[in-house]
Amino acid sequence: MDKIQQLKEELEKWKEQCEEAEKRKSNTLLDKLEADDQQKEKQQILDQLLQKSTEIQDTLSEKQSLYQSEIQDLKNKNEELRRNVEKLDYKMKECSKTFEKARNELQVDNKLPHKNINFTEKASGPGNLSSISYTCQILIHHPYILQERQALLTFEKEEVAQGVIKKGRHKVDFNNVYEEVRACEVQLGRTMTFEVNMTISNTKVTVGNLPTDLPEETLKNKLELTFYKSNIGGSEIMGVDYDRSKNSACITYKENGVAQRVLKTPQHLVKVHGSMYEIMISPLIEIQLKKLQIFSGICQRTVLLEQIRNQAETEEDIKDLVEIHFQKSSNGGGEVENTAFSLKKQFVYFEEDKA
Repeated sequence: MDKIQQLKEELEKWKEQCEEAEKRKSNTLLDKLEADDQQKEKQQILDQLLQKSTEIQDTLSEKQSLYQSEIQDLKNKNEELRRNVEKLDYKMKECSKTFEKARNELQVDNKLPHKNINFTEKASGPGNLSSISYTCQILIHHPYILQERQALLTFEKEEVAQGVIKKGRHKVDFNNVYEEVRACEVQLGRTMTFEVNMTISNTKVTVGNLPTDLPEETLKNKLELTFYKSNIGGSEIMGVDYDRSKNSACITYKENGVAQRVLKTPQHLVKVHGSMYEIMISPLIEIQLKKLQIFSGICQRTVLLEQIRNQAETEEDIKDLVEIHFQKSSNGGGEVENTAFSLKKQFVYFEEDKA
């Protein structure tokens, strides 16, 4: 009996253990199901995050490609602008060179040489000339620049020079060493000629350094009273013209030759309303520029020789050998009037051909 009772108790224990194990199994299954649900939920969240990451990456790639394309366009435009700037800079430099060359060619020195001129007047007719005129012709031309190892030959006859130029290339004997030189025409720069007419009035004088605080009529009356006086060489006055912009006046006398007498005293003191003023008088001179002509010339009797490369001879020897060669009619030359040659750059001046 005791054994059976013991077995029953042991069976009850196993039943309890089985029930407890069953409960643990059920709890484990429930935990597993809950864990699976959480895993699915998290997987879904992860998938959504991955999808968003992919979308963001695609968007970034598109924007990066767009930005790179825009940057490349800007680089191309920048390069094009740089090339345009270089072209404009080059054109500007060329224009500056052209302008500077034209300015140098057209520049005229407006200072005429001073000359002492003595005027004589016949006693029988002092009033015949109301003015004295002086006309001069002025010719301005720039020197020709002879480059290094170039020569200039001026022949007596034009046809000889033109024949040498037409042939073009010539073999010149430099002490048994023959070298080929090239003959071409001489292109001169621009030459300017004009006429200067200067007229000195015998009846008018210019009065300067006038006071600026006086009315015009008062000033004109005072000038007429002052320069009418015989003690300064004056005489009857026809009129006084006042130029306020230049602060000067022009006095016109009725008789010729009075202006020369008054000009012997260039400074005068004038008293107006108790104040003294020092005024200056000078001859009335009118200068006119006429017959202005600008032209370029070609020397018909002069030949330019280029490509003279001889290194063995001296400057004077090369000059003599070139002249000897082109004096011979067998070489197509003729009588030479003048020869110029230099191993370095120099200026050469041409005169008008009177031949």
